[in-house]
Amino acid sequence: MKLNLIATALVVLFLAACGRPEQALPEQEKANYERIKSEQSSD
Repeated sequence: MKLNLIATALVVLFLAACGRPEQALPEQEKANYERIKSEQSSD
């Protein structure tokens, strides 16, 4: 029981320190892809 509590506390601290990764929405991914492709083609 104590091990579970310690493990949970460590996970919470890790997530608080690093922040949860933001998952991009498909619309954002498509917009980013188009922007990158347009920048590469203009070079």
